[in-house]
Amino acid sequence: MSDSLTYIATVIALFIFSYLYISLAKKWGIEDVPNERSSHSQKTIRGGGIIFVVALLIYFVSHSLSYPYLAAAIAILAIISFIDDIRSLGTGIRLVFQFVGIGLILYQVNLFQMPFWYLIPIFITCLGMLNIFNFMDGINGITGFYTLVAIGTFLYMNQINPIIDNAILIYGFIGVAVFGFFNFRKKALFFAGDIGSITIGVFILYLTLHFCIQLNSIIPLLFISVYFVDGSVTIMERLLKKENIFKPHKSHLYQVLTQKTELTHLQVSGLFAFVQLCINGVAIYSILKGKPNTGILFTLIVLLILTISCFIIKRKVNKK
Repeated sequence: MSDSLTYIATVIALFIFSYLYISLAKKWGIEDVPNERSSHSQKTIRGGGIIFVVALLIYFVSHSLSYPYLAAAIAILAIISFIDDIRSLGTGIRLVFQFVGIGLILYQVNLFQMPFWYLIPIFITCLGMLNIFNFMDGINGITGFYTLVAIGTFLYMNQINPIIDNAILIYGFIGVAVFGFFNFRKKALFFAGDIGSITIGVFILYLTLHFCIQLNSIIPLLFISVYFVDGSVTIMERLLKKENIFKPHKSHLYQVLTQKTELTHLQVSGLFAFVQLCINGVAIYSILKGKPNTGILFTLIVLLILTISCFIIKRKVNKK
């Protein structure tokens, strides 16, 4: 079977699985019940991000378990995250499994060859970023739109400079696109849930690390910079207020925009994805035209501009 027919068959299989999951989730009560901190107002099926996991599993099985440690990380985190979607687990349990998953992707990219004192900050940063992916999954469309931009960027870069099997990127893209069909709505049919945001997060983290290493540049970090900045700024603000950063809240920029402006969820989600797309275009240009020694300075300048912009926008909107 040709690649195009395989991809078409995967799309069809994912749609069938999606409707089956919706039916079972309704029967088993796997639903997100809105509360005072929710950004939605009606019961919605959660765990729809399982579609992304199934798409990657199809890839791993059909490609003789390529990238075995990445596959193991996704499988482990998918299982524990889906359990958390069904019945809430303690923060400690989740962090232990997330630590294992991050360790597996670091092993996949051969970072364990580095000195131990380098690995500690990398572990902490990856753990923080993984949870930021989870925290940022709070309104319709944001996880889907943002992930399509991220994977699409890696796909584009992979055409110019082949670094990874193109098929794994395409399967990931298909999984998110099918998920989006059910989520990119005013009233979503299902949410990604932890199984979606966490597995997408670890997949994007792996791609980012792998491309950074292979390109010998930290500029690919900018491919997820909007999430990183919004998440990091919010965490810092909450720590200064002595709040529990692992508890639900409405402090992220995307949440502030949906609460205090007339922008809809999908408009805010599209805006975040568009800003990230623009940054990725500049980052790609810098990678292709720049010198390796300029990568760190360029990355820091972009992150600084984003951070200042985030502070200013949140402050202005909150004053309304």
